Amino acid sequence: MNPFKYGCVVSGEFLCPRPELERQLKSYIQSGQNIVVHGERRMGKTSLVRHVVGSMRGIRMLYIDLYCIRTLSDFCRRVLTGLAASNENMSFLKKAMALIHRLRPSVSFDPATGSPSISIDARAAEEPESLEVVMSMIRHLASSEKFCVVFDEFQDILDLDNANVILAEMRSTIQFQSDTPYIFMGSVRNDMLGIFENDDSPFFKSAIPFTVGPIEEKIFANFLIERFRKGGRIANETTVKALISHADSVTGDVQELCEAIWETTGNGSTIDIDDIPAALKLIFSREGEAYGATVRSLTATQVSVLRALAETPQPRIFSTVFMERTQIMNTGTIRAALKRLIVKRLIYEYGGEYRFTNPFFREWLLLKM
Repeated sequence: MNPFKYGCVVSGEFLCPRPELERQLKSYIQSGQNIVVHGERRMGKTSLVRHVVGSMRGIRMLYIDLYCIRTLSDFCRRVLTGLAASNENMSFLKKAMALIHRLRPSVSFDPATGSPSISIDARAAEEPESLEVVMSMIRHLASSEKFCVVFDEFQDILDLDNANVILAEMRSTIQFQSDTPYIFMGSVRNDMLGIFENDDSPFFKSAIPFTVGPIEEKIFANFLIERFRKGGRIANETTVKALISHADSVTGDVQELCEAIWETTGNGSTIDIDDIPAALKLIFSREGEAYGATVRSLTATQVSVLRALAETPQPRIFSTVFMERTQIMNTGTIRAALKRLIVKRLIYEYGGEYRFTNPFFREWLLLKM
């Protein structure tokens, strides 16, 4: 069995330990501190938070995934989905349903797993007061037992109509729950900074910043060496560190590269950096169609800028050299293309640099374009 997992929440032996981060996060939760977790995509934020909260006795985790929500009704449904997943006890669920009776809730059970789910009237959930109803339900439930509420991809709430009004309503409820820690996670750094660091935002300085970056190289290298050993492969520290660097130290991308290397080598093989091309070929065979669809969705200008970024490590964006490479001599046009590429989550800006969110997409561009 392949000893590496990526693209999903991992736990147990598949989770690389981060002792210092785990200790600090646990301390914040125990003190009832609200936390905003920063970190780029695929850094392992969700796995880390779920592992830490799940390991704490006497604390129930209410995990709410807000990825791609588009309406207030979506928000309400996600909260109730998380609530049902957190506790299958019918008396608990009935209490929750009683608290949101205005939304006309009903409970059903998955015929395959037997797990319950709560549904609500979509029209009622679109009413402005539905947010107050749902947030009040969380507050009431948390008053009788210890909760840790986790909002994942929190920045996607900005896509809702009247997002600032919704954030203000949430903040007005959360600020009076001093014993209930709220954790806000997001993978779009600029949006998360806007919510928690702009002084005109309802959530301005309402949560302590907590950054999840690359795993300490020595710890990660030892973890990967052991995973290769479990999978019947041999890898030394030098080689594994080269793999980490090749995937830009992004936890999920490193694991994906290692997974592909395991698939393209035989039992008992000694892993070497020469194994990377075959692994990338496998990744491209899996993801190349999606990469192609992404490129076809872009304008010619956006493709030119993206290709120039791929070809130029740490480019000076508005330098003559970069502009000549794009064949676009208008800085406003380049700036607009960069903005759209960020919105599409193909690149992100960090420390004045523009980086690819997926290093393998960058390599595919260099190969194909």
